[in-house]
Amino acid sequence: MNHRCESGSNLSRRAVLLGGAAAALLGVPAYASAAAAANDTRRSRCIPVQLLSITDLHGNLRPPGNGDGLLPDDQGRRTVRVGGAAYIAAHAKRLKSPANSIFFSIGDNISGGEPMDNKMLSDEGPAEVLNKLGLKFSTLGNHELDYGADYFLDHMVKGKPAGVAGRDSSFTDSTGHRYAGLKLPYYSANIVRRDTGRTILPPYNIEQVSGPDGRSYPIGFIHLTLPHTPTGSSSYNPGLDGLDAVETANQCAKELKARGVNALVLCVHDGASQHNGDTAPINGSKNLGGPALELAKKADPDICAIITGHWHAWFNAMLPDAHGVPRPFVEAGHAGQIINEINLRLDPATGKVVRELTTSTNHPVTHDISPDPHIQRIVDYWTAQGKKRSATVAGHLTGDYTRDKNAHGESTLGDLGADLMLWSARRHRGGAADFGICTAWPRTGSNAFGGSLHYRKGSGTGDADGVILYGEAYANVGYENPILTVSLTGEQIRLALEQQWEEKTGGMAPLSFSANVKAVFDATRPIGRRADPAHFLIDGKPLDPNRTYRVAGLAYTLIGVDGYSALADFTDPFRNGRDHEEFIAYLRAESPIRPARRDRVTVIGGSAHS
Repeated sequence: MNHRCESGSNLSRRAVLLGGAAAALLGVPAYASAAAAANDTRRSRCIPVQLLSITDLHGNLRPPGNGDGLLPDDQGRRTVRVGGAAYIAAHAKRLKSPANSIFFSIGDNISGGEPMDNKMLSDEGPAEVLNKLGLKFSTLGNHELDYGADYFLDHMVKGKPAGVAGRDSSFTDSTGHRYAGLKLPYYSANIVRRDTGRTILPPYNIEQVSGPDGRSYPIGFIHLTLPHTPTGSSSYNPGLDGLDAVETANQCAKELKARGVNALVLCVHDGASQHNGDTAPINGSKNLGGPALELAKKADPDICAIITGHWHAWFNAMLPDAHGVPRPFVEAGHAGQIINEINLRLDPATGKVVRELTTSTNHPVTHDISPDPHIQRIVDYWTAQGKKRSATVAGHLTGDYTRDKNAHGESTLGDLGADLMLWSARRHRGGAADFGICTAWPRTGSNAFGGSLHYRKGSGTGDADGVILYGEAYANVGYENPILTVSLTGEQIRLALEQQWEEKTGGMAPLSFSANVKAVFDATRPIGRRADPAHFLIDGKPLDPNRTYRVAGLAYTLIGVDGYSALADFTDPFRNGRDHEEFIAYLRAESPIRPARRDRVTVIGGSAHS
């Protein structure tokens, strides 16, 4: 018996005639009914495969409370309430086909702007949910590397304690057991170790689906991570490189086809968006723009679907490959908003996808069905643990730390940030620095040190005079960024100091410096000549334009995003700890901390203002 699916050019005469007879009875055009009947025949002979995917959950176990928890209705109004892990689980169960259904993620399941309680508990709550959600695998997202590649591989994947078990990580989960790691495998074909060129994770996976008479057919999933992940501000990993997306995808496709895998899916943690994306229909594809579009044009034509992420956008398109044959090009929002469903049909004779039978739909994760009770119990457990952690004492202080500037642009919070940078660098082997910098008043607004730490008791549970709670520490100090130590010449540092002033206004966006720096700037001089190296003292010695210094600061600042582009020309970066966790360690070592006198910077000839 021939099980081969009939292609569009090989419709049987019998199928057309039957379609015509049916059309005559129903009073509809014969050609339309014939085509529908032929498609039904071909579809029934092919092997159905369902792909369900989510992307960019970012630890949103609960339904997001801001705009991320809303999708547009049919009129483009953001009124449809969506999201939440328990609703994802319920919708996935409702959508799941009885056979050959594969549920997976396109990455950024954890970290990256996630709810605060996840950060304070080392992302172990989201990990437990991910393990129970039914996901088979995930693409590596850029934010999975926010804590560093070794942390992700050793702690998040393998479950090894990071720091002191029970205090810093390896907490008790909802079953009463210690954290044991992520059970769903991760993949990435283009993130490699710089010293060896080897991928940090397997590049692709092969899943088997069942066909007639129990025969198995392979589907290959190729995984790409945002190529500039190793140099991104939060995911900065000096020991890693990102390979070209197109070349990597096509090389993997070639390898898989050589292994007899004829159905290929590309999972890429990089994406695109529609014009007016926040109000665009979730199954629309109007005016798409973004880097993944170029990838879609050049990716191997044998790839049958391209599923994207990272852009936190929603769209559902059928884009032509290099041969002009359409294939799905989709993204499913973020924060648990949407589940994408792609239905494939495999030719049982070849294992290839019959492309003209492919369909794709973005499904909103609405709240009009009951949430999954098992997942909800896990979410509730970790929500309670987060509240408890937030109310735990992290350290003590003797006075207020605020962004309030004196006439010279100096603040107690800025001084604290710069001291933290130097302290962190000096405690990590290989990270030692000459001085630290931070931006309590950045020109472009990272707000890494954007809150206040007050001596007086606040309204939070567990607070008292002179106490810094975990919740206060995480909310006010840190931007989920690694603290880097980098090499800069004295001349590069001088140029960055000049960049504190904007030429068009003459206003000052001040940098903050660690306690071993004394700086005098002369605002009466022209912009570009206000920072005299002779008056910028590091440990009492003037800045030498010809010397190379080791400087500690947040990756966001050092790569130039805060508006000090001269810093971005650094060399020899070393990654220390991440800001939030380093601040907790700083409090443990230095409590009670005391606000500085704000005498590190002097500006001659006027007040500093931003």
